[in-house]
Amino acid sequence: MKVFIQTDLEGISGCVAGGYGFHRSPELERQYLDLMMGEINAVVEGCAQGGADEIIVAEAHRIDLAKLHPSAKLARGVRLPMLLERYHFDAGMFVGQHARTGLADGVRSHTGSSKSILEFSVNGRSIGELGLTGGMLGAYGTPVVFLAGDDCCCSEAEDFFPGCTTVAVEEAFGVWGAVCRPPSSTVPDLRDGAARALKHIREVPPLTFDGPVTFRIEFAYAAIADDYCVIPGTRRIAPRIVECTCDDFRAAYRLGYATLAAVLHKYDA
Repeated sequence: MKVFIQTDLEGISGCVAGGYGFHRSPELERQYLDLMMGEINAVVEGCAQGGADEIIVAEAHRIDLAKLHPSAKLARGVRLPMLLERYHFDAGMFVGQHARTGLADGVRSHTGSSKSILEFSVNGRSIGELGLTGGMLGAYGTPVVFLAGDDCCCSEAEDFFPGCTTVAVEEAFGVWGAVCRPPSSTVPDLRDGAARALKHIREVPPLTFDGPVTFRIEFAYAAIADDYCVIPGTRRIAPRIVECTCDDFRAAYRLGYATLAAVLHKYDA
């Protein structure tokens, strides 16, 4: 059984500071990354106990490879489409995931950028990083069976992936506030939740979108749309809104991701 784990930082219990143009101190960053490693390894341990024989962890924030659970491998510098072309995963999971932009109760809620992007949608449905990655996994037949994050993100996951197992590691009170559980409380739940999720793979359908697939991005400023409406395949439908339409989700994801990456590089670096 092969398991893909997408990691992030903003949905780790206690990691509430930063983003939106505000930076953390190096000391606080180290503390956050240590908390992240603990939650990642708890989920990996649960996957191993649940019968996974290959576990690949995708890096969003810097993972200490020397501290990664020995049952896992790290995908560093590998784009998701490239990974999915080579591997067939039986299940997808999220650790440390945050809610999408526009959900006011979510800790550090954003989609790709907390400064430059106001809305991201697919075929008219508002979607965040969770849905984008989950949709790409679904395009390859892989269901998302587990998510760990704040309670707001857990609700989002249950909406996109009915039947998935969720573990709320903190109770959200807005962008920079949460009632946070300590690792001594979250680690057992994360381990047990991941193991339990693998028993119900066949009960969770992959997330799919009927083609043609239209990605729409609403930027914070018209000047950003000025730059990115010139990307081949995109069109501008309003001063701050750019969209693209492709035959299927795989192609639309690649074009939407390219636009998002360009935004982050120029406006959020």
